Amino acid sequence: MAVFSAKGDWYPWLFIPNVLLSMLCPVVSSALSAITSKWDVPIFTLPFNILICLHISATGAAHPFFPQPLSPTNPSSEPVFLSVPVGVGQVFGCDNPWTGGVILLALLLCSPTICFHAILGSIAGLALAAPPADVYSGLWGYNSVLSCIAIGGVFYALTWQTHILALTCAFFCAYVSSATSKLMSVLSLPACTWPFCLSTLIFLLLSSENPALCRLPLAAVSYPEENRRYLRQLKKRMVSPHMGLSHFLPAV
Repeated sequence: MAVFSAKGDWYPWLFIPNVLLSMLCPVVSSALSAITSKWDVPIFTLPFNILICLHISATGAAHPFFPQPLSPTNPSSEPVFLSVPVGVGQVFGCDNPWTGGVILLALLLCSPTICFHAILGSIAGLALAAPPADVYSGLWGYNSVLSCIAIGGVFYALTWQTHILALTCAFFCAYVSSATSKLMSVLSLPACTWPFCLSTLIFLLLSSENPALCRLPLAAVSYPEENRRYLRQLKKRMVSPHMGLSHFLPAV
């Protein structure tokens, strides 16, 4: 909400809608969870998207207390390679490449797999001939970053097949970002993380007979390295009864 406010930093009146919408967020989350739990998929940032769009639609540029900017500020032209950390930083609303680099370092310490897919997702968001201003600002990267991380080892156990699937989802998310931005601009609304939610949910709900594409139950979801250990243990439990039974079978 502070990002989309035309009143600048530290605007005191923004505290009121911030608190109210933050209180509504668990309510919307609970309602959406009751729907998505039928398919065992997460709600991601859908409550955030819904409430932010409602707030911006209700206020607009002419609101006396909570005006929205009429047009986004023009970012400075930076080298394209700096757009990769900026795309990661935009997940947290930051367009500084150094801050994005610090976030990537933190991801590397937490999970090298997540860090690797965050970089790939940010690069995928730049590979579709986007407007240079959007490329430099990272606005074409952050949704692809989230999608690539989600599919590449978080909600799927990481294999080379799910790695390819994560890249495909990142490219698809970039296309969805372009379409969503144009669609939402008609209503003077930001795209927020709608592209990430829509594209990732589509890839989580796909049906496949390939055992290498193993979507984990939500109760078992952790960081990618732990998810791989969980999958290995699950395979061992599936194989061990047959191995144990062979000791009791007579030799033929």
